[in-house]
Amino acid sequence: MRMGNIWAPLAKAIAATGTDRHVDCLIDLIGADIAHDLVTVTRYSATRTPEFVKHRRFSDEMVRRYLDNYYVFDPFYASWRRERRLGIMPLKGLADEEAKRGQYIAGFLAQSEICDEVGIMLADGGDWCLGIFLDRSKISFRDSEIALLTERLPVFEALHALDIKARGSDFSRTSAPSGPGASPQQKPSIPAGLWPELSSRERELVQLILAGHPTANIAGRLGITVGTVKNHRRRIYEKVDITTERELFLQFFQHRMDI
Repeated sequence: MRMGNIWAPLAKAIAATGTDRHVDCLIDLIGADIAHDLVTVTRYSATRTPEFVKHRRFSDEMVRRYLDNYYVFDPFYASWRRERRLGIMPLKGLADEEAKRGQYIAGFLAQSEICDEVGIMLADGGDWCLGIFLDRSKISFRDSEIALLTERLPVFEALHALDIKARGSDFSRTSAPSGPGASPQQKPSIPAGLWPELSSRERELVQLILAGHPTANIAGRLGITVGTVKNHRRRIYEKVDITTERELFLQFFQHRMDI
């Protein structure tokens, strides 16, 4: 195993198991020689809403937006609900072309100025897992970096298991209330009060855009030509006074924040 610069953070992580420093020391170990711009730590449940444990260099406002609106579009949340899969999970392994244009990536990550992330998913008791996410703003994680994290995964898992064992069965990693989790979604629902100037056909097309469908896919679903879809897009943008798809996403999510 290539150890690089992780000896010191490894020693600190071992010593921190069973203490309030555990998660921070585990973050330091995981990110010791994997360049990243920010870190988020989230707990996922198969039955409850996700919990934000902590973050570094991330916006408190974006945490609130995630918990209020975006978590149902989170592919990591969907994967845990569906498969209960642990281990190293790069975003690119979960995101198909539709997801890349959808709510989580084109909406939440774009607003957070994140271009790529990789999750280290660790069992956290009951139906919960702990996701420690390294995030980048400008360049994607290389395959060699993902491979290095995969090599070290047994160490991360062992340290976290030791922490859980030391804590006891009544330990709660956060004090945040967690209600029943909503099912992951792909299709957004446009509020009735948003974009009243659009026709029912135009609203149908916008809903497909927000769900991440590319132009050719929209044409096939609506039984119209690609050129007609492009014409509809142009008229929609004129009506709502925007010029790009990104602005459409931003108007949609801003409206949801305000209601």
